[in-house]
Amino acid sequence: MRGENKYAALLEDTHVARWAKNLARGSPITSEVALRRLGRLCELLDLSPKEIVAKARKDLAGFQDSLEDLVAQLESEHKSPGYILGILKAVKPWLR
Repeated sequence: MRGENKYAALLEDTHVARWAKNLARGSPITSEVALRRLGRLCELLDLSPKEIVAKARKDLAGFQDSLEDLVAQLESEHKSPGYILGILKAVKPWLR
């Protein structure tokens, strides 16, 4: 799959690999989709998965603001609400 290859480098991080493997226990497809969404979120925020966690731990309110700014940016680019929600759906399970 094209998207899987694009974000395969994320799996070099042992935490991301473990997270994806745990998601795959429930559904391999869910795991693949979550990995792509996490990868896209990393691109949009210009942060690595570890940096996302660090930023959320250090300043949760600031991190939430950056997500709200991202939503506004995606809306201004006329992205569909489903696309935006999908990207945001990657945040919660990753931060857990």
